[in-house]
Amino acid sequence: MTCSRTVVIRIGSSVIGDGEIAVPRRGEVLAGPLQFIETGAEAPHAVRVRAELVPSERPPIWQYTGEASPRRWEWSGLLRGDGWTASWRGAVPRTGQVDLTGVFWGTFGYDTEGRFRGRVTRVRMASERYERRGAGGWYSVPGHYRLREVDTAPRFFGLGDTEHDGDSADMETSVVVDLDLDDVPALPVRPELVPGDVSAAGGVAWVVDSALPVVLRIDADDRATRVMLPGAIGTPRRVYATPWGCWVTGQDGAFWVTEGADPVRVDDQPVVAGAAAGESLVACTGTEVWRQYVPGREPVDLPAIAGYVSSMAAVGDCAYAVVLSRGDPVLRVVRVSAAGECTVGPAVPLLPRGHGNPYLLGDPLRVVRGVDVGVVRPDLSVHEEREFPKRQLGGGISGGVSWTVGRLLQGNTTGESWPMPGPVVMDPTRRSWVLTVHDPASLEPVTSVPVSTHAPRVAAGADGEVFVIDSAVRRFRTDSPVMAEPEVIDVAGIAARLV
Repeated sequence: MTCSRTVVIRIGSSVIGDGEIAVPRRGEVLAGPLQFIETGAEAPHAVRVRAELVPSERPPIWQYTGEASPRRWEWSGLLRGDGWTASWRGAVPRTGQVDLTGVFWGTFGYDTEGRFRGRVTRVRMASERYERRGAGGWYSVPGHYRLREVDTAPRFFGLGDTEHDGDSADMETSVVVDLDLDDVPALPVRPELVPGDVSAAGGVAWVVDSALPVVLRIDADDRATRVMLPGAIGTPRRVYATPWGCWVTGQDGAFWVTEGADPVRVDDQPVVAGAAAGESLVACTGTEVWRQYVPGREPVDLPAIAGYVSSMAAVGDCAYAVVLSRGDPVLRVVRVSAAGECTVGPAVPLLPRGHGNPYLLGDPLRVVRGVDVGVVRPDLSVHEEREFPKRQLGGGISGGVSWTVGRLLQGNTTGESWPMPGPVVMDPTRRSWVLTVHDPASLEPVTSVPVSTHAPRVAAGADGEVFVIDSAVRRFRTDSPVMAEPEVIDVAGIAARLV
């Protein structure tokens, strides 16, 4: 008889609160994204692992490593262990079989390839000491680490969920979970389509698979057509509906899809963000050269600006983007005209009190940085206009619909009910995120619906219809009652009937 394979994982409070990883309960199967962080052997729950390291093709990152530590280069890759995989970053480039010491962390999965899956055999709440430093928030104090045995971790806990008096407090901010990797049932068969993105135009919704080169066209009567792209498996993609078809983009290029014709790959240039206006698509490539696509024409290069695109939207006959320049605490608004003319706006500072990912909202166009809302002027500078009562995690514009997503906090913040008209009771075991549609002119909330992710994909349909992807494709109307459950569209069942 052989021993079961086991692993011990730390999971931060925000990862559980956001629903990225389910609440750990002893005896239940738990799965999620996994990261391995190299540490000294003295770190709590540090283990020594021997695994195969598959290095990433991405270049190293010039990374901050701590309050008083200098920046350093960090390489990335994927560790393949016995019953697990874990994303890795390290200050020393490595490849092949490696012997490392560090800690397994359950983490956010948007850029984490590693995965774990096992049955929970033990759950412990980890407490650390924190001290408040001026207006800069709470900082960990080394040497104060305690564990508390529980059967089930709470859904919400940590720095932001409890009021604290004084400038020092012991707080539980993570969970330590022991997992049996062998005592798990077989994985279910993958559905015919797992939705990754949605877009709508002309009464038609387009849904692209999260990993397969498959697009589903759904008309107003929920009749569907499946289109298979000549693209790679395993590449996340985005879809942009137009009146006559849709653009599909990803790391393997851009595709044009229209009813009654075979899909066409129009370019193999990777696309990191895009926006469709009319039939054309403006695509950001992550470099100083962007591209504009029009059906039946060759791609056109657009000189713009290199940087991280945090938000992009079509507004009238133009596409706008908020771009964070490399390493600088500023953003710039870029305007692209229908003729392909690019105008880069002046530097707009990101505020030191916390800005998150800036995003576009409304008509007239605004840039939202944390709670700060600024109007975009004709010269693409940003004029401070107002503050939201509470910070939203993100938002955007789709088909003229302005939306934000945020966490429903209870009892510990100013403006706690906003964007709801008053207090709303939510099941604490279910979704903790709220998607809100805003009036484009005033930005006042119009309605809100519960969602199960902090990063939903949102698309405006016809006549006030809104599609959203969290764990499924859902549909609601902008005049729906506040916190009404959106209708679920069974895209997997629709796709299965087309086989």
